[in-house]
Amino acid sequence: MEELLLKNPSSLSDERKEALLNLLYSEHCNDSILLKSDDFYFIFHDLWSLFEIGEEYEKEIIEEDIRLKEWRIFLLDFFSARNAKKLHFEYLKDSSVKNFFIALYIWKKIKKNHFEDMRKALKIEKLITEYEKELANSQDNRDIYHEIHLKVQSYWYMNLYKFNTIYDRILEEVMEEIKAVELLFDDKIWDTISNDNLKQFMNYIEAKHFSEVLFWKSKFQTEQFLKVGLDPNSTYVFCVQKDISMKRSLTLQNGLALAVSEFSQKNEQNFVFLSFIKAIVQEMITHKESLDFNNYFELDKSFGLKTEQINYKYIINYAFTMLKLELSHSSSGKIYLICNELLFDDFPNEEEWIEAVTDYKKSKNIEIVVIYMGDKTKLQAIWFADKVLIPKQLAQFE
Repeated sequence: MEELLLKNPSSLSDERKEALLNLLYSEHCNDSILLKSDDFYFIFHDLWSLFEIGEEYEKEIIEEDIRLKEWRIFLLDFFSARNAKKLHFEYLKDSSVKNFFIALYIWKKIKKNHFEDMRKALKIEKLITEYEKELANSQDNRDIYHEIHLKVQSYWYMNLYKFNTIYDRILEEVMEEIKAVELLFDDKIWDTISNDNLKQFMNYIEAKHFSEVLFWKSKFQTEQFLKVGLDPNSTYVFCVQKDISMKRSLTLQNGLALAVSEFSQKNEQNFVFLSFIKAIVQEMITHKESLDFNNYFELDKSFGLKTEQINYKYIINYAFTMLKLELSHSSSGKIYLICNELLFDDFPNEEEWIEAVTDYKKSKNIEIVVIYMGDKTKLQAIWFADKVLIPKQLAQFE
């Protein structure tokens, strides 16, 4: 089967195909009564072929595969008609990798949710029982399978309205997510995503991660939110608490980071990303450039599994250091601190440090905005913050 799928008509290198197909084969297919595990891979192969070469897909269906040939052509006729209407196929001509993910999304949804329902609706058990003896004694199963497929197809047509509705919903979901990816990262993303990130990328698509990130990013792309009190030459330092307690707000954090990164790029400013658990985990600096897509995945992998006390004094000092390095061509800076109630477990409030921070902020024209993702009942006054926002307030930016 792998050898067959590697012959899929696409411009991908063998290495790239193998990485994608390894992702496909990592999915476990459960046997159905009529459709065996490998048959699910045939359905994926046909969908990918359909997106790649349009309605000439029938050439890719193996003549010798009598048992499945009519079934596959029947399914592809349906998919072709729906896709021609919804996608016009032109949208699918620019990237084989994009086509792979669209086909995989549809295939997984049907495999997970649809075939089991249709198996019951089509009464396949009854059909198999009816022909079980003939199948066992016949030397040539071709005519018997043909008759079974005709019966199965008649049930499909009886339930076609239901299937149309299901398929339309699946297609709308995947297209919404695919277009969100392109709006967030440009359509060149399909050529730049690394093989190591394919599985996580697919998980994000299925979870509708990118459409949610796009929603939050659009909320933050306002002059009111991004530019209040800042000189046009400001540098942005984005500090994100990354322990497990913050994972629920991942899409909101990413939407904010992308909005700030894009805003700084448009204004030829520098953008510094600092993720931390107990201390700084890693840093990423973009000098008037866009956020690298593969770094986006690396930063999301940095969640710690424990909720431990955090040295916020060290975090803020480190942010100041980054601003000091970057402020050579700037006259101001802005620090975003995304955190929760762990801030108050070891709250920095030594008098000498308060005085030093206050003087430094004033002399360098630095603003600190705390975006608080924690329990609102535990929120206290934060002396070093010029502004404190909670998610409800963030959603109100128009």
